[in-house]
Amino acid sequence: MHKIDVYVEPHYPLKKKVLSTAATAALEKGDIKGDVLVCLSVIGDRKMRQLNREYRQIDKSTDVLAFPYSFSTGTTKFVDQNPQGYLNLGDVVISYPQLLERAAKEDMLVDEMASFLVIHGVLHLLGYEHEKDDYAAKMEPLEDSILSELFPSIQVIH
Repeated sequence: MHKIDVYVEPHYPLKKKVLSTAATAALEKGDIKGDVLVCLSVIGDRKMRQLNREYRQIDKSTDVLAFPYSFSTGTTKFVDQNPQGYLNLGDVVISYPQLLERAAKEDMLVDEMASFLVIHGVLHLLGYEHEKDDYAAKMEPLEDSILSELFPSIQVIH
């Protein structure tokens, strides 16, 4: 069973169910069998820029950040929640303004782009990377597969 905690800043009109469904789909495709927790947050650009500056030393906002749970310290880098019986995989943080901008650029609905960013972040929590071509060759088709299962009429992103 998966526990997906979702926080959306109150002035952003996203459905928590859309986000949790995308996270669950990514966990299932990632072949996660045990009880895991993933925390999703949708925030503004100012907070996202602050997180990006603090944890990546990049002084600008970005669309999504993933903060895997650190077994060495026993805490996450962003939010530490660990209900008994769940393995905390970490946190996925999305900037709503960046989500809107990217959705417009890619000609996607907001829910589709939100789902894509959740899937992308959860796959990072599961250890997938895309910085090198051989890593991207594994991650990107998986992202597209999960997204097309959620939205069958969507054009793949990659």
